[in-house]
Amino acid sequence: MRDLRDMLGEKTVLLNQTVTDWKEAVRIGGNMLVDVKAAEPKYVNAMIRFAEELDPYIVIGEGLALPHARPEEGVLETCFSLLTLSEPIEFGNEYNDPVYVIFCMAAIDNNAHVEALRQICTLCGEPENFEKIKNAQTLLDIQDLLELASNSK
Repeated sequence: MRDLRDMLGEKTVLLNQTVTDWKEAVRIGGNMLVDVKAAEPKYVNAMIRFAEELDPYIVIGEGLALPHARPEEGVLETCFSLLTLSEPIEFGNEYNDPVYVIFCMAAIDNNAHVEALRQICTLCGEPENFEKIKNAQTLLDIQDLLELASNSK
C-alpha cells in the first residue's frame, strides 16, 4: 500500500486555485492524475459523471470533497491529487458545502488506497490540520502535515 506522502508532490498538488464550479475543480484534480499516468483521460469524465449520478456524495466532510470513480473507468495506478481553493465552491451538499479542499482519488482496486485514505481522514478529521491544509501556501506546508499523518499510525 502506497503512503499518501509518496503520492502528493509537485505534480499532484495545486494550492490556492480559483475555479468557476465544482466540475472545473474535479477536472483540474483529475488531470493531475492523468498527467502522472495514474489514470486515463476518460477517468476525469467518469468522476464527474459519478458525482452527477449519485448527487454530491463525494463531499465527505465539512469543506472536503473526495472525487473518484470505479477502477475500470481508467485507473492505471493508485494515486491521489490535492487541490485547494482560494474561494470555496458549492457541490450541492447541504451539510458540508462549501468546499475548500479536494482530494481526487484513483484506486486500482478496493484495497490499495486504504492507507492513504486513512491518512486523509486522520489529517482532515482534526480541525486545526484541516485549516492548515486549506491555508497552505507551499508544497512543503502540505508535506509537513503528511509527515504528521504518516507518523500517527
